[in-house]
Amino acid sequence: MDRDPLRDALQNAGLTSYQADAYITLLERGMLPAVEVANQCSVPVSQIYDVLRALERTDYVETFDQDQLHARPKEPIGVLRDLRSRGQLMNEAADAIEDRWERPAVSDHTVSVVKHEETVIDRTRDLIRDAESFIELSATVDQFRALTNALEDAHDRGVVSKVAVYGEDLEDRLADIDLAGTVTELRACRIPGPFLFVADRTRTCFTPNDWANRPFGVLIDDYILSLIFHWYFQTGVWALWETIYEDTDPPYVYMTLEEFVRDVAPLRAEGANVAVTIEGTLVETNEPCEITGIVTHIEYPGAYRSEGRPSFEQLAGFLQLELVADDERYSVGGWGAVYEDIEAVRIVLEHIEFDDPTGTDAVDLGAPDASRAAEDD
Repeated sequence: MDRDPLRDALQNAGLTSYQADAYITLLERGMLPAVEVANQCSVPVSQIYDVLRALERTDYVETFDQDQLHARPKEPIGVLRDLRSRGQLMNEAADAIEDRWERPAVSDHTVSVVKHEETVIDRTRDLIRDAESFIELSATVDQFRALTNALEDAHDRGVVSKVAVYGEDLEDRLADIDLAGTVTELRACRIPGPFLFVADRTRTCFTPNDWANRPFGVLIDDYILSLIFHWYFQTGVWALWETIYEDTDPPYVYMTLEEFVRDVAPLRAEGANVAVTIEGTLVETNEPCEITGIVTHIEYPGAYRSEGRPSFEQLAGFLQLELVADDERYSVGGWGAVYEDIEAVRIVLEHIEFDDPTGTDAVDLGAPDASRAAEDD
């Protein structure tokens, strides 16, 4: 419903034209100073205080002093009940108010705070359908089930999805779901945690599940903030728990440099030649690129080096690959690369070959599993 019909409906419900206009403005913009409400609607500044006080008396808004008078809409339970009792026009108005109430307030920021878990799940579902490269998700069983159709569509498009589900006996509780057609890897988290979704390095959705006194959600459209949530997922959720399903069919695709190095570093230490295709972005020009070559060096702080697979903590600082392709050398960094030639977005393991004097041939693409078996954290 457009703004004018909604205003007419509210006037039919007993509000004045000024009251209806001010109320709709607060629904769309969220909390505002009284003067700013007047500036964004038809109410004169000289009358805005009386209008807001009248709306407060009828439970449409609440006001409070914060250097100057501010107002914000109240949860419209009574308003919806009243409007829906007035016929079709009022029912449409109630739906429009509910939609504006649940929608993030309009702003220029890349972070929006919403009031309901359902809004976070709905937004996540939309973002899964738009995902192009990778998804990280931690969720309860019910939340995961609510997103399986969208995850199946993303899986069909070749999106790499890593999902952590909270709960016990997940093998039985998820037995009716075709995990092979839904996720790339699924891990069971035995301790409850927040709902978290990160997609394509820029989009994040978060709600604390049972940990907050009042429900809320956060929707983020930002590269750096998404990186922070990615590291929480990687180290605070993903690395701690066991895998109950994994797609082990080639090609082996990595969406972060850290995971690639964890699998390949032990093989490199044993003398393996590793060929990869790097899909990413040229740091200097921000243009997409795709390069296939041989990994000649892996660099991360020597003070943290140890035998076996390096941990995420050991790789959390400086991490860089050197890649040789067509007689050219390229430095490759991970998410947020600044000094390297390429920021890796997708790493495809092509093959692994050992220089073995006994005549051993190239190792097939099952080699990453061998490195995992050699020493896990």
